[in-house]
Amino acid sequence: MSNVPLSIDKLETIVEIVSRDLLEKWAIEDRFTEDQLVKATQDAIDDTVFVINSYMEHVNTYMMTEAEEKKII
Repeated sequence: MSNVPLSIDKLETIVEIVSRDLLEKWAIEDRFTEDQLVKATQDAIDDTVFVINSYMEHVNTYMMTEAEEKKII
């Protein structure tokens, strides 16, 4: 996990909420059948973790680059 000013508990809560929202969106859009619920749930969690990690890594890299360019660090 990249550096974020959040506790692990709060970050896990965010992942849980976003994963649940994503799963709900997929259900509304009929992206999986009822017998695929367990796999869809795991996919929603995995996708959410990937997106949040990737997003934070890119934000951190961008902020570090900006700080270096502006001689903040």
